[in-house]
Amino acid sequence: MVGLAARLSPYALAFFSSLCIMILELVSSRLVAQHVGSSLTVWTSVIGIILGGICLGNVLGGRLADRVEPRQAVGPLFATGAFLTLSALWVNSQIAHIIPSPDVLNWELRTVIVVTLDFLLPATVLGMIGPVVAKMAVEQSQRAGSAIGDVYFCGAVGSIAGTFLAGFVLISLAPTSVIVLVVAAALALMAATLSTGAPGKALGGLTGLLLGLGAIAPLIRMLGVGGIDLGGYHLNYVAVLGNLTAVGLAIVAVGSLWSSSRAAEAVTAMGADHHDQAAVRPSLKDLAALAFLASLGFMAMEMVAGRLVTRHLGSSVYGWTSVIGVLLAGLSVGNYLGGRVANHIRSEKQASWLFMIASIFTLAILFLDNMPHWFREWLDLGIRPSLLSRAISLTEIDLGGTSISLTWQYRVLFVVVAVFFLPSVSMGTVSPVVAKLAVDRLKRFKRTGTAIGEVYAWGMVGSILGTFLTGFYLIDVLGTKGVLLVLAAVLALAATILGTVWHAVWAGIPLGLCVIAFLPAAWTEKIGQEWSIREERGDPTTKEDALAWIDESNYYYIKVDNEPQENGKLQLRTLVLDNLIHGYFILGHPERLDYDYEHIYALVAYRAAQASGKITVAPSTASTPASSVVRSTLPDNVFATDAPADGKANPKTETKPAPVADAKSDLDDEISAEESRSWYPKVEKSTLQTLFLGGGAYTFQRHMQHIYPGTEVDVAEIDPAVTRANFMATGLDPNTTIKTIWGDARQFVERNQDKKQYDIIFGDAFNDFSVPWHLTTREFNDKIAKMMSPTGVYMINIIDAYETDEEAIRKADKQIAKIEAGDRVIDEDSKEVKVVAGRGVEPAEKERIREDFLAKAHRYGSFLGSWTATAKLTFPHVYIFGTNREIGSGARETFVVVASKQPLDLTELGRRVGDPRFYHKHRRTEPIPYGPKDEETVLKSRSRGIILTDDYAPVENLLAPVAETRGND
Repeated sequence: MVGLAARLSPYALAFFSSLCIMILELVSSRLVAQHVGSSLTVWTSVIGIILGGICLGNVLGGRLADRVEPRQAVGPLFATGAFLTLSALWVNSQIAHIIPSPDVLNWELRTVIVVTLDFLLPATVLGMIGPVVAKMAVEQSQRAGSAIGDVYFCGAVGSIAGTFLAGFVLISLAPTSVIVLVVAAALALMAATLSTGAPGKALGGLTGLLLGLGAIAPLIRMLGVGGIDLGGYHLNYVAVLGNLTAVGLAIVAVGSLWSSSRAAEAVTAMGADHHDQAAVRPSLKDLAALAFLASLGFMAMEMVAGRLVTRHLGSSVYGWTSVIGVLLAGLSVGNYLGGRVANHIRSEKQASWLFMIASIFTLAILFLDNMPHWFREWLDLGIRPSLLSRAISLTEIDLGGTSISLTWQYRVLFVVVAVFFLPSVSMGTVSPVVAKLAVDRLKRFKRTGTAIGEVYAWGMVGSILGTFLTGFYLIDVLGTKGVLLVLAAVLALAATILGTVWHAVWAGIPLGLCVIAFLPAAWTEKIGQEWSIREERGDPTTKEDALAWIDESNYYYIKVDNEPQENGKLQLRTLVLDNLIHGYFILGHPERLDYDYEHIYALVAYRAAQASGKITVAPSTASTPASSVVRSTLPDNVFATDAPADGKANPKTETKPAPVADAKSDLDDEISAEESRSWYPKVEKSTLQTLFLGGGAYTFQRHMQHIYPGTEVDVAEIDPAVTRANFMATGLDPNTTIKTIWGDARQFVERNQDKKQYDIIFGDAFNDFSVPWHLTTREFNDKIAKMMSPTGVYMINIIDAYETDEEAIRKADKQIAKIEAGDRVIDEDSKEVKVVAGRGVEPAEKERIREDFLAKAHRYGSFLGSWTATAKLTFPHVYIFGTNREIGSGARETFVVVASKQPLDLTELGRRVGDPRFYHKHRRTEPIPYGPKDEETVLKSRSRGIILTDDYAPVENLLAPVAETRGND
């Protein structure tokens, strides 16, 4: 039994160390968000820096394995890793005192420095474990290839487990600081198990126990234990004591490694083989190049996969978790298969087929993401271009006649597996083969650890370069399709260099596709679009129902569609970011607002501006009665100008005015009018200062400057390509006075919270697929409050659903009545209408049906409730508006939450004389804030008691039920 445990221990340790590294990688972006926000730059930095640490660890670990008995090294490495994992919390809390302020340092450089300070050392030490346990496996196995492949495999499986455990479970259940404590506790306990000395065992066990107890919040509350504030986190005294014992554990571990190293050097000096020392050691440069290329290709594919999933399904922890987890799963299977193949490979030329297979599967990604037009027409597949987008409608799968419902995260996981699993398997077969060839070359020099370490290290260098090169540059320049084509071509060329003429035949295919994709010629453009390897070109001047602009950046796939209206007199431009509509704008008409939530923005903004005294309304329109409003079918005539006192409209502008009821009449809800007949009081001047978190189509920004002349508008937009699309295709003047600051909105707030104040701040960066969680927290709200003037207002739109208990019971009773009365259903296979006879429903079944409907209703509204509850901790006055006509209907809708320092008069919005008037779907917009009952339900019942903080903000989990409803559209 002891012998079996010894044989299995290298593989178990590879699994465990990789699991811990991946949990740290997933939570690291949350830790640094309070300093640098959350963006592609942050994700790229996190992945790149942690890979850099692992790379350095591989080199050092390989050398350590040749100097120290591996089994004496692993315990101290886990002990040191526990201490350095905890140090990330302490270092992160002092970042503001360690590095210069945001104004002094370039933000990208600042991001890299923050991530480096927090995580480079933990990743390095944990990365040293891989080569050490790999040498343990090789020394006790007769097949080096299989041993190395199995270590790779187990490490990759551990990475998969860590990825899904963190992304799907831990982040939604526990604060970030608690996750770090748990990881450190697990490392300390492993160190206690592996340590050979009594001090290491005692300190490791004590550290693990204290950190584990400190992570149990109910126990700490029951004991009444206090704590300290550590940056944005609270650390109780039990956990603090665990941190102190971790310092002692690390000191003992370093001392143990030092003494073991000195002892091993003495033994080596006494028994050295002088013949082997005098021999010339073979070079590993060619094998290092192959490991470098394979790893570079894998990480480039991972970055492209993240971009493609975001394009179709939004950016969230579920998307990134699925991408990282699936690619690691494929890598692990590839490592396992590669280890078996390695036993039969004697030279790198035999590995040529592995590169060719990887090239084929890489090209297959492009096919699955966007099938050629002729292929879709041939198989009559319709216009749905990507397999990834099927997650939206994939509500269930059929396994052997059993239907299994899929929640949102598993829909995303399913399609990611379908597109990216096999390509990642093919990439994963290369590394074990290369590592085995390296071991064979240096085995007689007793440098097995060095051989494995060098291959590991050069593979990690390739991973780092693939991450930063693709994330920062290639996607922006070539687009995702171009990156995949180049990657397939490079892999095919590598296969050709190593292989035969048959490899060259295949290489001609991706190389030919690259010519079609990149050559600037009419014929290549036509063929490229037919084969779906080139994007269509938009025409910003078009007046047809056609594409006006298309672009792909590091953040978004950007489209602007044109739709002629009113027989071509008006051109409606629609901005689409990653297949989600982000705004409409009618060229030349900044006064038009067609989103219902924008109507609420406008109505609240007008009331707030009036109350602040920062606008001057023209005397002739300040109190214009509703019955005298001049209406015109021309959308640019929205101002009331010189309306006669007798209520008769100016004959020069009147066409066929819609009847308007008295402002206090309930008939207002039934008025039928076009959106173009909106009306606004004439504002002579404005001194308002406004901030927009997110640019979108710059619709409301232009509206504010048009309606309120003199208003200052600042925009924090993460993607310069979005602004460029507006310049090119939505009529935004390149010389506009709207000031756009590119970068993460949290970065902008961090820089300016003590410098500038705004009268109105608009949050417009959320949707149901993708929510920047770091813009939802209490800490962020506190910074926003510092940027608000004394009469300032903060408005944010949230996509969610809210269903009252009464509505849920009504729907349940309707279902019960349908069962009792019978129903007609359509058979999905035969399409025939079948009559289902009615039957009696027992009281117990009725109760179960009602409970099911109530449980479903309670899944919705969680994000709305938690954000509102969080906002109330910062802002004295918070108001909730829905855009559906019926409150609590359960349908997905856009909510507007208004927060202010002073009370606002928001009664009878859109109904009072002099209020702006808007129309949506032929009804006047007259929003009513939630009353005390509904507000209490949202805050107490639907919020799950969650307060969003930098330490804990599970927004993806809160919004997952809402994202699932997209499949019902």
